[in-house]
Amino acid sequence: MQSEGQGDWELSPDEWPAWEVLQACWTNWRIVAGFTSAHYEGIDYSSMESVIRLLGIKRTKHREVFWMVRVMEDEARKWLNKR
Repeated sequence: MQSEGQGDWELSPDEWPAWEVLQACWTNWRIVAGFTSAHYEGIDYSSMESVIRLLGIKRTKHREVFWMVRVMEDEARKWLNKR
């Protein structure tokens, strides 16, 4: 995969479920809009919980996947807020 301006990057098999969750939740960002701009705050976590279950991720992996998504979300937020 190619990340804009940062070269190639890969996901390990352990990270793949978190990537799928992030992609499925991509339209569930909480956005704060002001008069002149909008700021992406983060993904709605109640929707993330539903997506984790809908994707069939094992219950014992929910916590791990949640924290992996949080790391990915943080990087995505930085990128979205630069645009």
